Amino acid sequence: MAAQPTCFQEADPRLALWRRAGVEGAGTFFLMLAAGGGGIAAARVFAAVPGMILPITAIVIASALVALIVALGSVSGGHYNPLITMLQWLAGERSRGCTIAYMLAQFAGGLAGGIAAALLWGAPVGGAGGFGWHGIASEFVASAGLMLVVFGCMRSKRVETGPFAVGAWLIAAVIALPTTSFANPAIVLGAAVSAGPVALGGASLVPYVGAEIVGALLALLLLLLLFPRGAEA
Repeated sequence: MAAQPTCFQEADPRLALWRRAGVEGAGTFFLMLAAGGGGIAAARVFAAVPGMILPITAIVIASALVALIVALGSVSGGHYNPLITMLQWLAGERSRGCTIAYMLAQFAGGLAGGIAAALLWGAPVGGAGGFGWHGIASEFVASAGLMLVVFGCMRSKRVETGPFAVGAWLIAAVIALPTTSFANPAIVLGAAVSAGPVALGGASLVPYVGAEIVGALLALLLLLLLFPRGAEA
């Protein structure tokens, strides 16, 4: 019997790795461009109503991610996030070579997207140094929640709902958490060289990424308990 298709997995893993990794790089680039550019635009348009900046930024980020997953996900799986790729490797669902290629492409895309957003808007690069322990805890929670949504959809074989579930979670997490829920090491890297509300100071890079990795690993442990091997829906 043929395996039932699932989301966040490429439709044809035999497709050349450079093509699949290229899609991951391009998708991460456009995701970071939308996050950075959307934040700058919202800050300028709603300068007199600062309370609107965060929800508008959340909608922009979630919309871009859903669109990119739906449009390109069949080629690469539509991760655009090293955490997803890393957990698939740890779960034995992706080879080491593919994992390395995807993650390199994702980091390169995030970096380029952050720079492009600042250049296109002519905005000064740089942001706050972070939120201390509150920021680290925020990224831990954001990453754990995102991975639970992503892999919960994968294990449930809900192919069509995966992108929209991720988008819905991101809108909620961006608004609810103090760091605007990066939950993505490639986007954190891009934010460190970008501008506007999503920009981060370099001091946030290591602690935020560390918190995201730990949050993702916790999510993997929970997923192993919730979806034991052979018991997926």
